[in-house]
Amino acid sequence: MNGLQWRQVVRYGLPGVMIGVALALWVGSRGVSAQAQQAAVPAGAESNGMIAFTSPSPGGASQLLYLIDTRGQSFAVYRVDSQSGRGAGSVKLEAARQYRFDLKLSEYNNQAPEVSQVEAMVRTIPGKH
Repeated sequence: MNGLQWRQVVRYGLPGVMIGVALALWVGSRGVSAQAQQAAVPAGAESNGMIAFTSPSPGGASQLLYLIDTRGQSFAVYRVDSQSGRGAGSVKLEAARQYRFDLKLSEYNNQAPEVSQVEAMVRTIPGKH
């Protein structure tokens, strides 16, 4: 990454990560009852092109924090362990991806009917050109 990209990460990404981790730890420490209450920050709220939200991980021992950068067209998924024990308070990057080029695909790994088949079917319907 060049200097400009690092400045953008620090300016936009770092605050989103910090807010998301704080929310995940706060929600995790409050237990199941806090999940039914209204959050201080709406789930999926966007700020400066960043969207952050959490969900329980499979098994419920930790939270998954999702960060989506709508400007940079990328996302990251973190596992936040808020339970007591050896890994308490740890944050682990689970996955990251730039999806900018994914959105340029007309189709990928889809089940039938494929896009070309749907286009052909629509063309045969009278008045649906």
